[in-house]
Formats: sequence, C-alpha cells, structure tokens
Amino acid sequence: MALGSHAKVLDNAKVLGQAAAVAYQTPAACERWAVSQGFTPGTLEVFDADDTQGFVVQNETDLVVAFRGTEPKRPMDWLSDGRVIHAPWAHRVGKVHKGFYHALEAVWRDGRDVLPKRLANCGNRRVWITGHSLGGALAELCAARASFDTAITSVPIQAVYTFGQPRVGDNEFAELLHDKMGVSVFRFVNDRDIVPRVPFYGTGYRHYGGQIFFDEAGKASNTDSSVETMSAALKFARGALSGESLQQIGQLVVDVVKGEFHGLSLDSLEQALRKRCDEILQSGIEKVTDHDMHNCYLDRLKAPLPV
Repeated sequence: MALGSHAKVLDNAKVLGQAAAVAYQTPAACERWAVSQGFTPGTLEVFDADDTQGFVVQNETDLVVAFRGTEPKRPMDWLSDGRVIHAPWAHRVGKVHKGFYHALEAVWRDGRDVLPKRLANCGNRRVWITGHSLGGALAELCAARASFDTAITSVPIQAVYTFGQPRVGDNEFAELLHDKMGVSVFRFVNDRDIVPRVPFYGTGYRHYGGQIFFDEAGKASNTDSSVETMSAALKFARGALSGESLQQIGQLVVDVVKGEFHGLSLDSLEQALRKRCDEILQSGIEKVTDHDMHNCYLDRLKAPLPV
C-alpha cells in the first residue's frame, strides 16, 4: 500500500489506520511496519513526553505523524478526569479541550528534536497526520498548530485521518480549521463507538471535516465536509446513547450554564463536570468494543497489520 494525493480515501485510510494502530506497539515494531510500507529505513523517530507518544517517519515523497491513543481497555480515562473545559490555544481564534492541548504541548514544547522540528524540515514532502482515540484528537491539534504556528507556516498538510476521535474544540475553532483544511480532514467512526460522541455538543464542542461512518454491517457512508450542527449531533448521539444517558447529558449542560452564570470557580466547575461524566460512564451505555483500533477499525478497512 502507498499513500497518494489522488488515491481513494479508503485506500489512504488503510495505510494511516495501520500507522495509528502500530503506534501502540514498540519502536522496533513501528520501524518494521514503516519499512514494509516503503518508508526510508532509519527515518522513524519516536516522541514521548508526559504520556503523549507517537512517531514520525518519512520517505522521498511523504511524511507521516502518528499519535498513540489511550490504552485500549480504558478508552475513556481522559473524560473520567473531567478535563472537558475549553482553554485558549496558540491561535487567538477559538478554544480547545484543555487536557488534549496540554498533551500536545508536552511534545511540541519538550520534544523539539521531533515535533515540530520534523514538520518544519519536511521539505516538499506531503504531510499526513493520524491517530486513534485520544491520538486522533492530538492529530487534529497537531495539524492546527502546524497550520497556524508562525515558525512553520509552510508545512503542506496533505490530510488528517482519525479513527474514533473525540471532539476537540469549540465552534470558532471548528470554523477556523474547517475554512483552513476541512476538506482534508477525514474522521472515521465505527457504528456505536461512544468516543466520537464526546465531549458533548451541548458543552460547546464541535466536529468538523468529513465523516466516514461504518454501520453495524461494516458498510461505509460519507458525510460532506462541514462544521457539526445541532441536528447532526443529535442524530449522531442517538446511535449510541440511551434515554437515561441523554437525560444525564441534559443535566451536564445545566451544570455548565450554572457555572457561567453563578460564578463557580474553575475547580468547582470541573468537579461538577467530573461527577456528571462519571455518572454517564457508569450507566453502562458505552459499547466500548466498537472503539478498538485493531478489531474494529482495521477490520472495517480490511487492513490488518502484517504479522
């Protein structure tokens, strides 16, 4: 398999899905996979800071950045932590998920030998960024930083491919990135996977770009690139959430509004969000098995990792 600017989306997804999956494995396994896919031996570098991990690899025409996601058996840890508060990022427009942005900043700031250095020195190579779960959120934020960081504004982001990616930023952030590169963002969602449905639309988070949705039978359908609307979010949520959980989501919105209008401190608001998110996680409505990168997303793509 090879990446291509004129290749079908699903063909590129097979390569980048494998990259997102192998990012969970050892550096040696990543190197073996990269060489098998035609990347130049010895160009793979791993980044690792404050539990944010992944790798960069390249050949003569392409450079791939792959972010590792959350532990497969604990895909909702970052939501359980209650860190769903919006925070400023490197651009003056929009706000993003505080926990996700801090995770990216750990490698952007401390891993300068890899990120953003390898992006800044990519030359004429096409840049592809990918990740699964939390890694998908970091891929999206990495592309945003690369697109607007004044030190590396010439980076030619070819596309972002994410798998089971949570929402990352508010409406202004989504509008900004959609205008910049929305047609080059491809979000893959597997059936009832709960992770792409959070953080909740009602708390101000929005998806953007195009969505490729696999139904229960594995059939793929595409949604044109756009910024997520309320009607789209409600339809999306219905596929994974029970009536009980939707009531809890409604109460979560109430908690946020109370925080805005009654002067709760940030710590107090975070505690309210933490409590509500924990209730949702304990209600038994997540179909976590739909989130697995190997058994679900790669299976849907018919692209198992080489043995």
